[in-house]
Amino acid sequence: MPLPSPVVPIAAAGSAVKEAAIGARMVARGFATWRTAPRTMAWGLLPAAISAFVLLVLVVAAIAAAFPLGEWTAGLAFEDGSAPHTVARVVIAIAVIGAATLVSIYTFTALALLVGQPFFERISRELDAHDPSLDAEDPEPAWRAAVRGIAEWARLLLLTVPLGLVSLLVGLVPVVGTASAFVLSAGLGGWLLCLELTAYPLSRRGVVSLSERRAALRGHRARAIGFGAAVFVLFLIPGGVVAVMPAAAAGGTALVRSLPADRARRA
Repeated sequence: MPLPSPVVPIAAAGSAVKEAAIGARMVARGFATWRTAPRTMAWGLLPAAISAFVLLVLVVAAIAAAFPLGEWTAGLAFEDGSAPHTVARVVIAIAVIGAATLVSIYTFTALALLVGQPFFERISRELDAHDPSLDAEDPEPAWRAAVRGIAEWARLLLLTVPLGLVSLLVGLVPVVGTASAFVLSAGLGGWLLCLELTAYPLSRRGVVSLSERRAALRGHRARAIGFGAAVFVLFLIPGGVVAVMPAAAAGGTALVRSLPADRARRA
């Protein structure tokens, strides 16, 4: 049974801060799945490790290009060796790395879910195992879901790249730019990550397409961003992308189950 689109504003369910905190707690629930399904969660580490290699390549390439780009750009406006030149070079390099991180983390998540579809889908099923109202079979064949997933990944990537450029420009603002860019990246990246990580549980509820997922989460955007931003920050910890990915997949299911529409359906 599809999740109905929410018709009440976010404020009706509480403040945006409270909703974001609820979303962040869903990540902790995802980690709790290690207690109930350790073997299934362990299998989820394999595709995460494979995808992390791709992420590492992208990040290393961004770091390698960031400082030469910062040097060249700063040289257009300031004299080499001057204090403004040095500051501008470092700020530009940090902004480039930050923008590349946003794109890389989203790419990693989408790739991990695609490569490890059987594993992460099984993790999601573990949390829904005791819900008799859900169908045991997927609403579409696996090959069709994979094709659709690739198409949706490409669509969201086209959105992620310009968002990364916006984050880069914000990062160039003196003094407050770096912190503002980080908050912007975590918020925007969190929303995109949430759209990916809720794909499996929402598809079992009849919410299959990207536009349908957006509609299902739109009325609870603060909760969704709180969840995705928490995952985004954990992914920044060295080794976090591999260790956190299974919990993030489980947390996506916990998030869907926490939505008022889904609780009403199970009542």
